[in-house]
Amino acid sequence: MADKKDIQIATKLVALVGAVIIFSCVVVATLTIVVFDRKQITDAESSIAHTAKGAARILVDWVITLDYGAAVSANSGDVQAAVQNRDIQALDKITKFYDDSLDYEFMAFVDRNGKVLAGGANGIPKGTDLSSVYAVKKALSGQQADSYEPIYNSPYGAVSAYPIKSGASVIGASVFVYDLTTDDFIGVIKNGFDCECTIFQGDLRVKSSLKDQHGKSVEGTKLANADIVSDVLKKGNTYVGENTIAGNRCYTVYAPLKNDDGTITGMLFIAKSIEDLKKTKNATIAIIIPVVIFIVVALMILSYLFIRWLMWRISNVTNQLNDMATGEADLTRRVKLLIRDEIGQLVITFNKFCDKLHNIISETKKSKDELISFGDSMAETAADSSKAITRIIANIDSISSNIERQTSCVQQTAGAVNQISSNIESLNKMIENQSGSVNQASVAVEQMIGNISSVNNSVERMAGSFDELEKNATQGFNLQNDVNEKILQIESQSKMLQDANMAISSIASQTNLLAMNAAIEAAHAGEAGKGFAVVADEIRKLSETSSAQSKTIGDQLNKIKESIGDVVTASSASSRSFSIVSEKIKETDQLVIQIKAAMEEQNHGSRQITEALRSMNDSTLEVKTASEEMSRGNKLILQEVQELQASSMAMKDGMDDMATGAKKISESGTALADISEQVHTAIGKIGAQIDLFKV
Repeated sequence: MADKKDIQIATKLVALVGAVIIFSCVVVATLTIVVFDRKQITDAESSIAHTAKGAARILVDWVITLDYGAAVSANSGDVQAAVQNRDIQALDKITKFYDDSLDYEFMAFVDRNGKVLAGGANGIPKGTDLSSVYAVKKALSGQQADSYEPIYNSPYGAVSAYPIKSGASVIGASVFVYDLTTDDFIGVIKNGFDCECTIFQGDLRVKSSLKDQHGKSVEGTKLANADIVSDVLKKGNTYVGENTIAGNRCYTVYAPLKNDDGTITGMLFIAKSIEDLKKTKNATIAIIIPVVIFIVVALMILSYLFIRWLMWRISNVTNQLNDMATGEADLTRRVKLLIRDEIGQLVITFNKFCDKLHNIISETKKSKDELISFGDSMAETAADSSKAITRIIANIDSISSNIERQTSCVQQTAGAVNQISSNIESLNKMIENQSGSVNQASVAVEQMIGNISSVNNSVERMAGSFDELEKNATQGFNLQNDVNEKILQIESQSKMLQDANMAISSIASQTNLLAMNAAIEAAHAGEAGKGFAVVADEIRKLSETSSAQSKTIGDQLNKIKESIGDVVTASSASSRSFSIVSEKIKETDQLVIQIKAAMEEQNHGSRQITEALRSMNDSTLEVKTASEEMSRGNKLILQEVQELQASSMAMKDGMDDMATGAKKISESGTALADISEQVHTAIGKIGAQIDLFKV
């Protein structure tokens, strides 16, 4: 089977690191885009709701301005006298003054029949009948009136009327109007809040900043969504949701416009195009993707260079091993150490191995010459030994025949003595067995007493440990109760933080309304109010940021409150557990006391058994002493005979062994000569291999 070249480690590492880098960057980029998209949608929904409130507040401020103008003019003595006397010239002068000093679309003074007496340069023409207008009709009845309705040539406007009285009689009314079908209000909303705005008279769009798909204004069209019409115009609710307007998907708010009697005459529409949000998202993606690609490429290049550098350091060791295996085996070369890391430790260890191998080969080379000299000496010695052994064998054969005769006589004497010694030894063994059994029993009982004492001491220590454990458990229970009290205090303090956070949220909301009022006044001031408008816008942004942060803090406080509740529950359970542990410790302590009493009774009984065994052991020792004296006397006799017999046998065996050994030595001498030649040849081969190493 042919060898297959595996993929290099460097390639595997680069592929793995590259995959991790790409995966990490893609995940981070995706999460960033998703979080940004969700945050953008949330901000858009919150912004459109605040914008709707701000637009409604602007309308209210405009109506208040109209109320102020109508009330001031109606309560003016000059106006009352001019209306009473139907002095048109005086009324024209007054209306001209109001045209120059007040901000409104047009105004008029009407008589008690609702016909215009004076309307100013841009006002309603004289003689125009306004008696059918709701606000005028209510003012002529003696009450101030505010309304959203058509008047004169305005399809839809904010109207304020105030009765002009002479004494207790109503002689006419002062009427001030903002035309909502001009670009003023729509422009303020679109430019000030960057969103689309539409004024509805009923379900008819009378003024709008929206364009359809062909770029035409949607003014003059009706709202097709019957649910919104019913919810806003009939029920008086504010609708908030996503809708498609003129082919554009928008976040929308529909708010009802009501007269002062609660009659709904129209709607205020505020919208933010979703397409604008998508453009922002696409622009963000267009920035993130190139940055991610650049980071991936840069990290891949750095990873490749780093891995290549690591592989180069490892290859230095590999090349050195290859040179030692296939080259001249130069043991003087070493791998250069660059950095003391894991690879550097490998280099250090490899160089130490080379040093040790260098020393071993050097010593082996020195020993080679000595082995050659020893081999030559061994061959000469083997030849001399062979000659001397031949003479020794002849002398051994003569001595061996004499020893055989002496051995036969000694064996007959030893037989009789052995029979006597056998009987004495049997008696002695029986006594020894009895003495050993008694000793073993005595030792076992003493060991049992020692074990009982040890157990008794352990039980005493255990009782002390249980007392200390019970004290610690009681202390832990008391500490746990203290912790429970602290946690309850923290819980009450977290409620105070929630109240403070609600106060901050309320202040942020009021600041937002104040910023809107400032923006309205700045718009009324025209060019002179632009700088103040910038400050008002910054205050509004600060208010929105404070509101968002207050909401976040509120959520975190709720989570903290929930966590504190969980800790209180767990702490109560821990207190109950401490109480149960304390009771169990007391029960265990009683059991330990009972065990201690039982062990003391066992210790007393064991000591009585030990005294009985000692008495028996003393009697056995006396019998054993007498038996041993008889055995020693017999052994002296037997020992002398055995020594004589052993000497004879030893001499005979020794001579036989000497004869056999001499023959083997002779044979070994011949073999040793052959081995000496083989050793000499092997030393030559080893020397040839060792000489391959350079040291």
